[in-house]
Amino acid sequence: AVQVPFDHAIRSDFPRAPFRPLAKAGPIEILVAGCGTGQQAIETARQFAGARVLAVDLSLSSLAYAKRKTGELGITAIDYAQADILALPTLGRAFDIVDTVGVLHHMAAPFAGWRALLAVLRPGGMMRVGLYSALARTGIVAAQEIARGFAADLDGIRACRRAVVALPGDTPARRIAKLNDFYAASECRDLLFHVQEHRFTIPQIAEFIAAERLSFIGFLVPPATRDAYAAKFPKDRAMTDLGTWHRFEGERPQTFIGMYQFWVQKPAG
Repeated sequence: AVQVPFDHAIRSDFPRAPFRPLAKAGPIEILVAGCGTGQQAIETARQFAGARVLAVDLSLSSLAYAKRKTGELGITAIDYAQADILALPTLGRAFDIVDTVGVLHHMAAPFAGWRALLAVLRPGGMMRVGLYSALARTGIVAAQEIARGFAADLDGIRACRRAVVALPGDTPARRIAKLNDFYAASECRDLLFHVQEHRFTIPQIAEFIAAERLSFIGFLVPPATRDAYAAKFPKDRAMTDLGTWHRFEGERPQTFIGMYQFWVQKPAG
């Protein structure tokens, strides 16, 4: 894949959104918080020209796998480290971009984690956030209740899947049988057996963004979703009105079935 300057990539994804370009001449310092087995860090290093990535996670086994895969791919722009997100402000480092998709909603205090990441984001820096949608995950929550009756091992996961598939088709929990993650053991474990999960609404996200004086740049959604939103709310040409996005999700509850993924920008000063 051809590397592109970060500002060009954001402008391509959000052609009408108001954001201040990073306009940085040297390397772009990126923090991937909650990197897991490294896929996101590798994709980020490959995507953005001049990227220098620090990828952190609590799991040493995940980090070891990520480091091995990164070495096999010949990528030298990523450093890995074991770290707690809440302790990151004590590092004494600052980043132009922070990428945190799929980790905050598993923390005991997600908004405290988000604030810790904002503390290491430079003024004017950009952050990509991924959070579970309460509305989209109603069926998943119903299935998680069923999963509590089963062990989180391979036999338990298979037995839980059989129980879910046996449900009447119109029950909320039965809807998760349409998700690909339901059919792979490790993904199903993460989907139904995770020890801690928080879910959010767009108004909750909007309240945090306003309190922290962040600029909302936009949701990362498929082109069909963007087109449907533009047709429904043509006055929001920048697609940054969280009030209308909340209405849109209310009418299409599965819009963010994966999770909300969006970019925000920190005030410049």
